[in-house]
Amino acid sequence: MHEVSIMFEVLKLIEEEAVKNHVEKVEKIKLSIGKQMLVMPDALLFAFETLKQGRSESAILSYEIVEGRSIHIDYIEGEEEDE
Repeated sequence: MHEVSIMFEVLKLIEEEAVKNHVEKVEKIKLSIGKQMLVMPDALLFAFETLKQGRSESAILSYEIVEGRSIHIDYIEGEEEDE
């Protein structure tokens, strides 16, 4: 089940970007996933729900299956930290 390792890396990148950009709470994550990655959607969503924590713990994941063999983080929405 490579979906777990994929989602682990995606969430790690999102956490790093959230910290860098002063995002306190990630609310939405949108991914584009290449068909040739052979990702099982149910396994990916299970991995997301199991692994999300920190700034992403209440985030909602959406994704689109596209041509190719890569995964892209299309966008992240969230709340900025209070200064």
